[in-house]
Amino acid sequence: MRTSLRTMIAGAALLVGATFTAPAANAQIGFVVQGSYGLDVEAIGVGAGVNFGLGSMTTNNGISAEATFDYFFADDPLTYWEVNANALYNVKSISNLYVGAGVNYAHAGYNFDEDDCGGFDCDDIFDGASSSDIGLNVLAGWKFTGGKGPFVQARFSIGGGEQLVLTGGFRF
Repeated sequence: MRTSLRTMIAGAALLVGATFTAPAANAQIGFVVQGSYGLDVEAIGVGAGVNFGLGSMTTNNGISAEATFDYFFADDPLTYWEVNANALYNVKSISNLYVGAGVNYAHAGYNFDEDDCGGFDCDDIFDGASSSDIGLNVLAGWKFTGGKGPFVQARFSIGGGEQLVLTGGFRF
């Protein structure tokens, strides 16, 4: 477990370091704040992330990347959150429309109360009560100002969270 945590921290540090040390011409970095509603988990979520250009792929082809973390306020005793990394493509024939695809990592946990298990220790019965899955995203969205600023998006996860997530937010 400790090795896995160290590997994740080292990988995140490498990604952040590579992102922020890239030349300005090749990596246009922006940030994202958003609110979401997950139709399967039936909960409102809040999230934040980073949006970055991919050099000539962004300037010539309208392709960028975005990574976000979303925490959903699911009914007790459920906890649910997602991490998403997506490639976004600006549709040139329809101004402000974008489509994309990427990876979804979803985590659901259940915080047991002794009353849920008839007075027994739930951890002994269920051997941990969490699940994490990786899946694929397909999405489409609309940027109201054509670039940075407000946006709306619909994202469907195939595997992973396996749900439709409706999102509105702000890129800056």
